[in-house]
Amino acid sequence: MAGAMLREGVLMSEGLYLGGSVDDDGQIAGPYHLEAKDLRTHGVVVGMTGSGKTGLCLVMLEELARAGVPVIAIDPKGDLANLGLLFEELAATDFAPWVESGDGSAEAALWRKGLADWGLGPAQVSALKDQLALTVYTPGSEAGVGVDVLGALRRPSDGSADDPDTRRALVAANVSGLLGLVGRKADPVRDPAHIVLCQILDSAWATGEDPDLEGLILRLVDPPFQKVGVFPLDRFFPPDDRMDLAMLLNGVVASPTFSAWTRGAPLDVSAMLAPPADAGGRTRVSILSLAHLGEPERAFFLGLLLGRVQAWSRSQPGASGLRALLFFDEVAGWIPPHPKNPPTKSPLLTLMKQARAVGLGVVLATQNPVDIDYKGLSNAGFWAVGRLQTKQDRDRLLKGMGRPDLDGLVEGLGKRRFMVNRAKASEPVVVASRFAMCFLRGPMTATELKRLGAAETAMVTGSSSVEAPAPGPSPAPTASPVPAPSGPPPVPGASSGPPPLPPAAGGPPPVPAAPVAAAPSTDDGLLPAPPPPPGEQWFLDPRVALSERLGSAIRDHAEPRRPDGAVVWRPALYADVAVTFDEDRVGFVHEARLRRLWFPLGSRLPVDPVAVDLEDTDLSTERPSGRFASLPTWLDERKELTAIQKRVVDDVYRSETAGMWVCKPLRLYGRGGESEADFRARCEEAAEEVGDKKIAALTDKVDKKLRRLEDRIARAEEKVVDVQGAIKAAKAAEMVNVGETVWALFSGRRKSLGTAMTKRNATTRKQGQLDRAEAELARLRDEEFELGQELEADVAELRADAAALLDDIEEREVRLEKNDVRLQAFGMVWVPVTRRV
Repeated sequence: MAGAMLREGVLMSEGLYLGGSVDDDGQIAGPYHLEAKDLRTHGVVVGMTGSGKTGLCLVMLEELARAGVPVIAIDPKGDLANLGLLFEELAATDFAPWVESGDGSAEAALWRKGLADWGLGPAQVSALKDQLALTVYTPGSEAGVGVDVLGALRRPSDGSADDPDTRRALVAANVSGLLGLVGRKADPVRDPAHIVLCQILDSAWATGEDPDLEGLILRLVDPPFQKVGVFPLDRFFPPDDRMDLAMLLNGVVASPTFSAWTRGAPLDVSAMLAPPADAGGRTRVSILSLAHLGEPERAFFLGLLLGRVQAWSRSQPGASGLRALLFFDEVAGWIPPHPKNPPTKSPLLTLMKQARAVGLGVVLATQNPVDIDYKGLSNAGFWAVGRLQTKQDRDRLLKGMGRPDLDGLVEGLGKRRFMVNRAKASEPVVVASRFAMCFLRGPMTATELKRLGAAETAMVTGSSSVEAPAPGPSPAPTASPVPAPSGPPPVPGASSGPPPLPPAAGGPPPVPAAPVAAAPSTDDGLLPAPPPPPGEQWFLDPRVALSERLGSAIRDHAEPRRPDGAVVWRPALYADVAVTFDEDRVGFVHEARLRRLWFPLGSRLPVDPVAVDLEDTDLSTERPSGRFASLPTWLDERKELTAIQKRVVDDVYRSETAGMWVCKPLRLYGRGGESEADFRARCEEAAEEVGDKKIAALTDKVDKKLRRLEDRIARAEEKVVDVQGAIKAAKAAEMVNVGETVWALFSGRRKSLGTAMTKRNATTRKQGQLDRAEAELARLRDEEFELGQELEADVAELRADAAALLDDIEEREVRLEKNDVRLQAFGMVWVPVTRRV
């Protein structure tokens, strides 16, 4: 249980509320929140069956929806659609249709208590349901929202096909998936079918054409080119071979079962990952349910999908936070270790290496770390490790993380307990996953998905075969423009005051002043018009003078409203100074405007001016109505004003500085106006690039060793097979010889036993050769495993070294040169000091 301290409610603004941290005694010590941006550097969730891995992943998806992070979730098993089972009242009647007994009382009680233990309840469930825009896609089926796969093969309409690199990557992904659909394992480098199809599709997209699958099949029979590289087309990929492949593809198109792949919503990744601002204020979570598909169909669809996600990521600008997330549950078989290379592996590895720069995180979930290529493991910055099956699994994982000392901690994990390790955290923490707000029904059948679709809103546009989305919550009504108050009717004998001003931008409209009684005019020393100034003059906007933006600079000197309603204006001296901080050698340039106000003006100039946050639009040259104070006599002295101008420039030159962030190990310097958070994000990306280059060099070096080792393993395997065959032959010869010898002895014929013993000795020698060959094969396989382990440990160390580069970020002071200070404006500003109410 989470404990009473969580029942008081949990602040959700602190991050993703995954559960509670566990102390050394196994008790919940407090809520555990994960910052969403920690998933920008990707994550891996590992845990055997029964560890609570699926529950943790669904909790993560709930929190991402609450945080406004759109998600594409790949669901090979069929249980992520449970996210749609959100029951606002937590009533037994809500649960009843989803339980076998038909009575949801026990489940309702369990969920109410479970959520209450974690400080949650119907209010949070209702808020999540309002925030979530869930769509369950079922490609090749109409149980959920179908997907128009033929449309996915067409030229992208988002402009990604205009970039050659993006277009080629997307074409390769499409072709790999298409060949996988007909059971052909394609090699993008060596397979003529893959190369020719890619060239057909790439040339069509490059010229703006939009062929469908039928057109692609016809072009395969008669391609629009005659050479591939330096060889004639018919020699590189003979016509008969092209026709055989075309017939296979045609069989797929003609199959009645394929018709479901042609109906549904378009595969539009941009729409799936649209921010809440573009999705009616709700968070899109798109679940791709693939449980009903066979392996070839899954490979086909995933190749298309991941290619589109990769193309989308390449079209996005850089981001320091988490813009969107790709979640892949039960990833076993789709990003396997070398030498396996399914069509999904390359785009997944590319996304894990490059997508973090644009704010796209990738989270993989699996039961065993052996299921994921070490290049994918090394790019994960977040780990959630649950119970693992064997010590070998733990050893492989912990060595890859560079923390073999945590074996005892992982071995002792209970159900729904996870060791969470973040790349930026000094030590891992054990976390108990919280109770999910959605009902964990388990894998959902096609009938249940249809029932869920009838209850949920599918926010999908495109195909007419998709039901129109149900209306979501209406947006808040936009406030109608509020006219400026006209004020009270004029009072005979009273000053009309300044004309009413429109509402300030971004703020509330001014409150109409209450009518005031007329009063006889008095001699208060104020003038009906401003006296002639010694130079330029401006009038400060009354809405700004007493606002929070200027603080107490004028508010401390505000005066009560006059009986006649007239606004009182008092003089201030104003200087507008432009400064440029620059460090040419590192490209740092920061320009600023410093505005100073001497106010109020008495018998002498105030010693120090006040720094004010004024904008050009706050000052006007049009004279308003009201009452104006006289100017101090010392303002008539031009010499005094010239001295003030020189003094303000000198003061700015001597006292003003700007901060420039510096990271010496990375040789990075801050930009003008750049915050520490933005500079640190830039340094993180640079450090990751440094680490990536070193890791790439190390990986290439190890890959060469692995390839040589794999060749030796292949030869050792062949030798074992050869010796095994020789032993079988020797044993057969030995048995024949023994039979002949025995027959000779019984028949009285002379036959020496020496020949039989010779055959026996030969068999024994062959067995010894087999033992040595098998031992050598086992040694080579161990060497291969150890090499992979060493690589994972070295990669973890390189990532730690790259992260350590961020420890040397500091702020340096940049000072001004004399010619960096320029006086833009100097003169008199009339300040309204009358309180508005």
